[in-house]
Amino acid sequence: MWAISKQKVENFFDRMTRSMNLDTKKILSWYSYVLFIAPLLFWALIALRGGASNQSIKMMIMKQPAVAIATIAAIVDFVLGYYLMLNKKQFLVNRQTYRFLMVSQLIGQVLVGNLLCGVLAILGMYKAKTLKKTQDNISPIVIAISLVAAVLLALCFMLILLLEF
Repeated sequence: MWAISKQKVENFFDRMTRSMNLDTKKILSWYSYVLFIAPLLFWALIALRGGASNQSIKMMIMKQPAVAIATIAAIVDFVLGYYLMLNKKQFLVNRQTYRFLMVSQLIGQVLVGNLLCGVLAILGMYKAKTLKKTQDNISPIVIAISLVAAVLLALCFMLILLLEF
């Protein structure tokens, strides 16, 4: 029973990635573009909203804690997206490094509600099997960047929970 379900899920992901012509490099590129552009659009929305209500961005952030939390998450996403765009090859070295990034980002991004990045992370974890599996360890820089981003996003999630309850 489990093998049949697992095979159906693998077939679904395989058809999806094949029809969209995605490989590990393209998934990482799309992931970095989404992480880089989405915060810019968020900040443009905040600026537009501030202009419409005659409030400065600083006042909006101070008066609305949800906007402040979303701004922290946007800053984390922006910095990570920028770093990923500059250093893609560092994350494509081997399967372990790529999967570590995708798993840590899946957890962090789903916690703050960034479902598009969650879907891309799942597809990235699935396509990671095409990368070479080596005995090399995961780079300490990759570990640090992935964990810091995931922890900051998890802290944003906790702040959202505190805000709601």
